[in-house]
Amino acid sequence: MDYSGLRAFVMTAQEGNLTRAAERLYITQPALSLQLKKLQESLDLSLFERLPRGVRLTQAGRQLLPAAERALAAASEFRAAAADLKGSLMGTLRLGTIVDPEFLRLGVCLRLLAERHPGVSFMLRHGMSGAMAREVEAGSLDAAFALGAPGLEDLQDRFHVLSLTGFIYRVVAPPSWGGQVRGKGWRALAQLPWIWTPPESVHHRLLNRIAAAENVEFKVVAQVDLEPSMMDLVRSGVALSLARDSLALHAAHADGVVIADAVVVPAALGFICRKDRVKEPPIVAAMEVVAEAWRGDMR
Repeated sequence: MDYSGLRAFVMTAQEGNLTRAAERLYITQPALSLQLKKLQESLDLSLFERLPRGVRLTQAGRQLLPAAERALAAASEFRAAAADLKGSLMGTLRLGTIVDPEFLRLGVCLRLLAERHPGVSFMLRHGMSGAMAREVEAGSLDAAFALGAPGLEDLQDRFHVLSLTGFIYRVVAPPSWGGQVRGKGWRALAQLPWIWTPPESVHHRLLNRIAAAENVEFKVVAQVDLEPSMMDLVRSGVALSLARDSLALHAAHADGVVIADAVVVPAALGFICRKDRVKEPPIVAAMEVVAEAWRGDMR
């Protein structure tokens, strides 16, 4: 059964905007509009009304939305039950990875998966946390590691989230900038040159939260999408950046990079999947091995 129309309906209802809904589904806006048109024609009902800056549900749409969400959940449960009947798990698990494998304990996770489910192969796709989350939403990935704010509350409404650990980012500065950053708060630090990251990066999201909370505007002089490149620019004297605590301490000892000692940026690591797919056996298996790899540190 083709559930693309129902997914288009639910995603558009959540976003209230065709462009954003299409991005989350990884399809073009015309393709999304066609799916919605076919669904509405098959029902002989109008589900949305257009607004100057988006769409909103009609009364019929509001009444049908809960049923559509239940139908998608039931379809996921049906697939899971069918997989159970086949016995041992088979197929390919598509996983999104971020940052470095050691931090994720990725090797342990994949070893456990291979030992317990030899019929399951895995495909890894590496990228920024926000991009991996979008691919999980769109269904092009089954599950992914993700970074977010403490408690991962910024992900809880969109995904089933397995919280793995909390950690902190430090502000790191070039070796000669000690006098400019030690003892300084966000208002003073924001006035110095900064290395920024794309919106898909957790650095971008966390620093934007700080900018709003502190009512400051960061002075951005460069945008980089790789952590090693960011640290190279810091070492070279270009600007400030964020770095995970362990990386910041290593760079301070090895290269003389200065750590701003008056501020920290709390963050968290988790493992996510779509809520409507949480009972699918391959995803259950992935959740179990990731949880075991992190057992003792989970909080």
